[in-house]
Amino acid sequence: MTQSQLALWDGAPPPALATPAEIAAALGLPPPTPEQAAVIAAPAEPALVVAGAGAGKTETMAARVVWLVANGFVTPERVLGLTFTRKAARQLAERVRARLRRLAGSGLLDRLDPGGGRRAAVLAGEPTVLTYHAYAGRLVSEHALRLPTDPGARLLTETGAWQFAHRVTAGWEPDLDLDGKVPHTVTGWMLGLAGQLAEHLRRPDELRECTQALVTALTGAPPGPRQRGALRADLKPVVERQRARLAILPLVERYLDLKRRDAVLDFGDQMSIAAQLARDHPEVGAAERDRFGAVLLDEYQDTGHAQRVILRALFGGPEGRGHAVTAVGDPVQSIYGWRGASASNLPRFATDFPSADGTPAARMSLLTSFRNAERILELANAISGPVRAEPVPVDRLRARPGAPEGEVAVGLFERVDQENAWLAAQIAERWSAATTPPTTAVLLRRRADMADVAAALRAVGLPVEVVGVGGLIDEPEVADVIATL
Repeated sequence: MTQSQLALWDGAPPPALATPAEIAAALGLPPPTPEQAAVIAAPAEPALVVAGAGAGKTETMAARVVWLVANGFVTPERVLGLTFTRKAARQLAERVRARLRRLAGSGLLDRLDPGGGRRAAVLAGEPTVLTYHAYAGRLVSEHALRLPTDPGARLLTETGAWQFAHRVTAGWEPDLDLDGKVPHTVTGWMLGLAGQLAEHLRRPDELRECTQALVTALTGAPPGPRQRGALRADLKPVVERQRARLAILPLVERYLDLKRRDAVLDFGDQMSIAAQLARDHPEVGAAERDRFGAVLLDEYQDTGHAQRVILRALFGGPEGRGHAVTAVGDPVQSIYGWRGASASNLPRFATDFPSADGTPAARMSLLTSFRNAERILELANAISGPVRAEPVPVDRLRARPGAPEGEVAVGLFERVDQENAWLAAQIAERWSAATTPPTTAVLLRRRADMADVAAALRAVGLPVEVVGVGGLIDEPEVADVIATL
């Protein structure tokens, strides 16, 4: 029994715990599936949940919070939820708060807590739901003086960071051996390298030493039996990239100096400072564990090294052993490897966040997809088979009970315009046959293809919306503004 349970029960014998199905019924929600119920009612200890696409993870996470609160494991203000985007954080926060409001108005709490203390706690407190970067920013603002770092340093937007970096490249006087690359390209390389250094908690001099050692090893290796030149042909591009990195490092150092001088931070700095605070100051972790009794980590497969260091130091490791941390992720859906994210953080979770007795954290799965038909899932499982084998084995997704059979159609065409016309005809046929016009999504690999597909759809009389900035730049009014700028 936890301290929060003892406090909420006021010394009275604890009642039987409400099941996920009972809570769903009291809130007027559909009953959870058995695998969802297992996650919702898991012990208040570390757990990794591997959730497939469309498996209802957001609903399950919200239900998990309500179950913990309803049964007295934690009060709402002691719940922390972290995810990647502001949109996802907003959706999770709205869903959790709506469920808690329903819980406060239901009769379930009368049975679970006749004294009314739990209902008062639900009405008075709200959970904290933030993005990973926003949470790192909070740590920096509250504890930066421990390093010391200026807690009032201004956070640069992506545009501001680019402007700072471009000032460095545009004003750089020494010669750069970069095959005539323009400042715009060099600025992008420099920002990327600075961001990776911050993400991996490394300094430019460490990278310089490692890179020089690699170049020396490659160029000084004895020639192979069929090697004609001083360096194997397949290794020349590797050495050239490493030398380009060495050439850019002085610009990175200048960029870092400029930010320190002007007391500004970018997102990489913010995460790096937060990681140092969490790793090197145990009192920060003790304060965060005291503040948050239950932690939910969304999209854990997309966390990077610095984020792993922060979370492990605050809520895991030997100091936070047994803390109620629930991480949800899917290695098949890892999309942020280009910015330092690593799906290997998923298998490491079990030892990064051990149970109270020191054993690895429990692992559960959500594999019933509520989004897709049976044939769609058969195709998805076949394609994702090699990816699902490691680093965390993931079982095949299952269709929900009563899911439609679905249809998979494949076309092979000589020209792209033929493919677009066929696609438009397929959608138009279903559109005209439906009583209520269906919602249809066309997913493309390249933004450059959006305009042609949209034109083909409009040619058969279909209304089209191009989502994101790619759709805005073709609007006449926006095109005029861009042309003016």
